[in-house]
Amino acid sequence: MQFTALLAALGAPLALAASIPAAAHNHSMIDVQLAATGNSMIKATITNTGDRTLNLLKFNTIMDEHPTRKVMVYQDGAEVQFTGMLPRYKMSDLTPEYFVNLGPKASVEHSFDLAATHDLSRGGKIVVKAHGMVPTAEENATTITGHTLYESNELTMDVDGKQAAAVEQAMGGDDSTGVIDKRSNIVTSSCRGSQLRVLQTALSNSARLSRAAASAAQRNPSKMREYFKTADSRTVQKVASRFLSVARESSSGSTGRTTYYCNDNRGGCHPGVLAYTLPSKNQVFNCPSYYQLPALNNRCHGQDQATTTLHELTHNPAVVTPFCEDLGYGYQRVSALPASKAIQNADTYSLFANGM
Repeated sequence: MQFTALLAALGAPLALAASIPAAAHNHSMIDVQLAATGNSMIKATITNTGDRTLNLLKFNTIMDEHPTRKVMVYQDGAEVQFTGMLPRYKMSDLTPEYFVNLGPKASVEHSFDLAATHDLSRGGKIVVKAHGMVPTAEENATTITGHTLYESNELTMDVDGKQAAAVEQAMGGDDSTGVIDKRSNIVTSSCRGSQLRVLQTALSNSARLSRAAASAAQRNPSKMREYFKTADSRTVQKVASRFLSVARESSSGSTGRTTYYCNDNRGGCHPGVLAYTLPSKNQVFNCPSYYQLPALNNRCHGQDQATTTLHELTHNPAVVTPFCEDLGYGYQRVSALPASKAIQNADTYSLFANGM
């Protein structure tokens, strides 16, 4: 996966149909076009359609260099299973290499293999599309000050299943093994030093915060509208139920439906990643930077171990169905999501729990 700067600037701005309503000054400023370049290979061309330079954060977007969820893949109207990783990134102390600097009318290309993060062994016709929100910083800066939205064209491909099955899965291999604490499904043999105690504390705090958040969802309609954009009874019930499910999974008395690792053994702990989930396996992995976070953060919307664990558990289909995605990061981006997106956004849950 790599970016290639295009030498020629594009002439006229390209049209962009945004799927998420944008706030003023955060309107759609990029165009994303998908093209098939092989059996399961995709090339995404990202174009700055505006008249000023954009500094785009790559995390959890079509430009992410890691095996994250960049596109949605459908076959016969059903979503194809995603086998890649859903990370939580550290949003403080960002460095320039996490950004793509894109001048007016300029483009970059990003190529990736769908078969590395999706089960395409069945073969046949698939439909691919992408949409999302990209955090932005000022030119030559790394502090997030806004965001821009994107929605790609819809691409139809005819995939050779045998050829796709031969592609190595980015997060594949045999299921990890080790000594598991059956009370919490923590792989204790993956823990070093004080890490087991730290994770157990984080799970306990996650359970407590989730129970409090479930209660707040039912009793505080103004907070529901602030984070989830609606306080209708159906949404309240769904949000409260999901928080209670996370609380049960976080509880040390639970048998657990996820498997939690103190450390990474699948190569997903890239720079900036706090922890990540493999939703296809219901597995969560902590990264070294997780242990640099405070157990709890008294700063409103600050990242910590407890809400990072809560965030990751919402990515697991054994806990939340359908599992939550990374549609917006941080309070500003979460606040810009409509109700239909907010309820499926992992960070909405962690920020709501932190803010209660």
